[in-house]
Amino acid sequence: MKMTGHQRWVFAFWVYLGILLSTFIAAYLQIIPTEISRFPYYDTILHFFLLGLAAYFSHQALKRRKWKIGKFYIPIAPVIVFFLCIIDEIIQYHVPYRNADFLDLVADVCGIITFTLLAEISPNSYRNK
Repeated sequence: MKMTGHQRWVFAFWVYLGILLSTFIAAYLQIIPTEISRFPYYDTILHFFLLGLAAYFSHQALKRRKWKIGKFYIPIAPVIVFFLCIIDEIIQYHVPYRNADFLDLVADVCGIITFTLLAEISPNSYRNK
């Protein structure tokens, strides 16, 4: 059985969600290799890419669905990713060995916006060809 374009996006989303959750758990269990800290701003850069890709894959998996609010169309999946980012920063604030950082939240938002725009301009592959 061949997967449709949409099924491939859903599959990619679930695989990426597994990677993202593994990274999240590793950070909270403090098992991320310390060598990574040698790179300047590694945490902020990772926030940009990890959450940006989460927005990209989830937006594609939800077929770029949007809420219409007044004259505006707001993409559903990236909004959900944004709220999860806020929850994560709140949790980090309460965990003694983690730091809630406004710059990380800014990187999250920039990544979400950038990758959502990339998803919007990428060709629509939902139909089976």
